[in-house]
Amino acid sequence: MSGAGGASLTTAPERARRRATYLIAPVLAAAIVLALLAVVARQAAPDLLDVAVTRWLQQWRTPWLTPFMYAVSWPGYGLQGALLPLVVALPLALIGLRREALWAVGTLIVGVVNALVKLPIARPRPSGDLVDVFFEMGDSSFPSGHTAQYTALFGFAFFLVYVLARRSAWRTALLALLALPIVLIGISRMYLGQHWLSDVLGGYALGTLFLVPYCLAYARWRLATGDGVQQQVSQEAQHGADRDRQDPGGHDPAGHVPADPR
Repeated sequence: MSGAGGASLTTAPERARRRATYLIAPVLAAAIVLALLAVVARQAAPDLLDVAVTRWLQQWRTPWLTPFMYAVSWPGYGLQGALLPLVVALPLALIGLRREALWAVGTLIVGVVNALVKLPIARPRPSGDLVDVFFEMGDSSFPSGHTAQYTALFGFAFFLVYVLARRSAWRTALLALLALPIVLIGISRMYLGQHWLSDVLGGYALGTLFLVPYCLAYARWRLATGDGVQQQVSQEAQHGADRDRQDPGGHDPAGHVPADPR
């Protein structure tokens, strides 16, 4: 992974493997906790907590907050939801990480899994007699497809940056940027009255349970041997060595003086 000006952003494979291990364990634990919470919340649909949380969020409605919350959810609706992984994959392809771009597109699988989970549960969407509904949707409510998709897609992008990019202010900023839609989507779905809290927790659980083995499969396939990543690191190291062989005055240590461009 490389950035503007040819600066290296790719970390060593050994460090990438360690980062993958550190990340997978807490994410797996979070997935188990979220799954248990979602199962408990699902037993009473909707329960008092579901309704209370949505009403509490909706009491903060303002002329600017509602369009903002809709904007958070908009990329996950319909056609744009299918295209969203391509938007995330494009920057990866442009910087030469074409295989990672394909893996990012592969997170579309979670949408299929989510649809299959919805079928046997067939939970109704929130109704207008209990909370304000931004607009009606026809499919089932549990688990939240938006939440599962954002967790899988932006979570995988977060994973790539975390394990591949060198530590820097840019890396930290990018990690925060990728985490933001994951956090906001759950709030947005409840604020808009299109999912209950338990739906959102179920979406986070499903997305995370997909994300953990997906990241593990990527780590084993791509990072275990350093394929691609090792080649990039070696190329950057060679470029750095070539630059170091030239002194600040532009003279080669072997005594060769560059020709005068004039």
